[in-house]
Amino acid sequence: MALALTSLTATFLLVAARVAGMAVTAPFWGSGYIPTMVRVALVFFLSLVLTPGLHAGAGMTTGLLLPLGVVVQFLIGALMGLILAVFLSAFGMAGQIITYQLGVGLAVAAEPGLLSEGSFLSEWQTLLATLVFVMGGGPELTVTALHASFHAISVDAVVLPGTAPGFVVGLFQTALDIALLIAAPLVMTGLIVNLSVGVLSRAFPQINAYFFALPINFGLSLLLFVAILPLLFTVMPTIWQEAWTDVSRLLVLLGGRGS
Repeated sequence: MALALTSLTATFLLVAARVAGMAVTAPFWGSGYIPTMVRVALVFFLSLVLTPGLHAGAGMTTGLLLPLGVVVQFLIGALMGLILAVFLSAFGMAGQIITYQLGVGLAVAAEPGLLSEGSFLSEWQTLLATLVFVMGGGPELTVTALHASFHAISVDAVVLPGTAPGFVVGLFQTALDIALLIAAPLVMTGLIVNLSVGVLSRAFPQINAYFFALPINFGLSLLLFVAILPLLFTVMPTIWQEAWTDVSRLLVLLGGRGS
């Protein structure tokens, strides 16, 4: 009976480590706006729900295997959440690019919940993407992904496949591509305005090109941003779908069924 209790405790700790890893890095779950104690409670109750049906090997209850297993399980959960966080960062980067394009890059807004500062459009894009994530069932899909991960890689695994971290790092290029695509219309608008003002300043040297271009660039970019805003609500669910596809690909790598 003591052995069963010890094994159950070890299983719970391993499950909690993987859930905690996801809760630290995943969008919404890892948001600084959610109080720490609430996140701890979520990790505890999710671990209670996911633990039944799982069983850690007897070897996990002795020696250094349990601490090593806890670290590996935490890394697995963190990698899963990091994939979603990378895609979320694409929207923040796009907002930052747009902010500089509008010429208000020095105007930063404090984010008390995140204990940091950022441009107002970067914060807006991030919150908008998080809203679409939640409305699209992101928190529920996160729990589903956690449950599926225990079928992909055992709860008592003590080795992390070497290809998994490299796969996640490779997604940063994808996030950069997404950010540039989202910001591309505004970047092109600014380029056209600056080229036009440059030609005009050559024809009329007495014109102060900088102060002439700034309000035009800001106005056109802001109007274009408002115009493409409805398109973002169409594009964001597609991007999140791609993120969940990459989470599934990671589970395949973790299970040793991919390269």
